[in-house]
Amino acid sequence: MSDDSGQVSIEVGLLLHQVYTEATQRLNDALRPMNLASRHVTVMFLIRDGVQTQRDLVARLNTDKTGMVRVIDDLERLGYVTRTPSTLDRRVTILALTGDGNQALRKAQQHTKRVSAELFHAVSPHELDTLRSILMRTLAPSSARREGPAAN
Repeated sequence: MSDDSGQVSIEVGLLLHQVYTEATQRLNDALRPMNLASRHVTVMFLIRDGVQTQRDLVARLNTDKTGMVRVIDDLERLGYVTRTPSTLDRRVTILALTGDGNQALRKAQQHTKRVSAELFHAVSPHELDTLRSILMRTLAPSSARREGPAAN
């Protein structure tokens, strides 16, 4: 490992943060007329894809419970998400997208695709796929630690 590797790692980390910040700002600007932000859309995608409880969302997004309650409250107020008590465990609430929620998610997905296309316009599909692969490998150990030994 060269002496420059530490500096490169720091630079990569800063660049990742800058790209994340830029992408989030652009997406939030695009979603504002829908009274949504990127955090809402992320939760809606996960609910659509089968994450059904607040506890699962908190674990999946590595976030705090209070913030997640606010996001779910917002989505429920907009009519995009329902909360239903679990028939198996009354302490658990099952989350589901409503018809309006699915429609809003499709519209938000159009904004997401447009913002991504603008942000990554100078990156080839192959390079983007390589970046995705690298980031997934980088995150794999963290995901395994969060999910615990049962996930392995």
